Amino acid sequence: MPTSNEKFLVGLVGPDVLSAIEEDSLNPVFLDLQACNALEIRYDFFEQSQWPGLSARLRKVAPHAMQIGTVRLHRDGGKFPDKDAVARPALWQGILEAAEVPEWIDLERDCLSQFASLKKAASARGTRILVSEHNFVRIPGDQELKIFVDDARRVKADGLKIAAMSNSATDCDRLYKFTKKYSKHFELFAAFGMGETGRISRLWSLKEGANLTYAAIDSVEAPGQIDVQTMKKALDNFEIIYSQSDLTAFLSKFRQF
Repeated sequence: MPTSNEKFLVGLVGPDVLSAIEEDSLNPVFLDLQACNALEIRYDFFEQSQWPGLSARLRKVAPHAMQIGTVRLHRDGGKFPDKDAVARPALWQGILEAAEVPEWIDLERDCLSQFASLKKAASARGTRILVSEHNFVRIPGDQELKIFVDDARRVKADGLKIAAMSNSATDCDRLYKFTKKYSKHFELFAAFGMGETGRISRLWSLKEGANLTYAAIDSVEAPGQIDVQTMKKALDNFEIIYSQSDLTAFLSKFRQF
């Protein structure tokens, strides 16, 4: 359960990462897993036959981390076929019937018509739902962002995430204003830009009121992602970072993908 001041650094876990740590507990990926206080299970990267057991497998190697389960479509930057989008709620039901389940599941906004039934199954297991939207073209306007919040609040979503392509140095300002206004309405909240000009927003959004951000383990899965160790260093030094310029200068000192 998130606390009011807690910031969650989420590392993405796919088959290569999970297999590496299961086969060798001294694998360097162990340091990345330990640097994250939350981990995202990218179910769409795994064979469907493995889905029910993934939470238990990850819990065994990273018991400290809160889990977020995700099934991402091709159009949202994932590997699950777009044509099978309507199948996802039923697949979530199978995941939620397993012995171990994630604390959170990430449900795309276009699945809100199935939200009520999924919420019932998730709540029975103590799992909360984060509603997300991805825009690989642009950052939505203020009114579009407000409609997204209204949709999420209407279904009583526990969390909200938006990741959108930044196309200029000031593009993310809309997301910061959005975060300041609406983050208090959700237990988990993420709003950041993708792409080169959105890179620092993955951290600066936390200064503006978000409490959730994502980092890369092993390889980049989204434009502008930063590696886990660099993100962790920045978060550990957040008290001496006072501006976006400070953050840019700080990040330049460390390895990034």
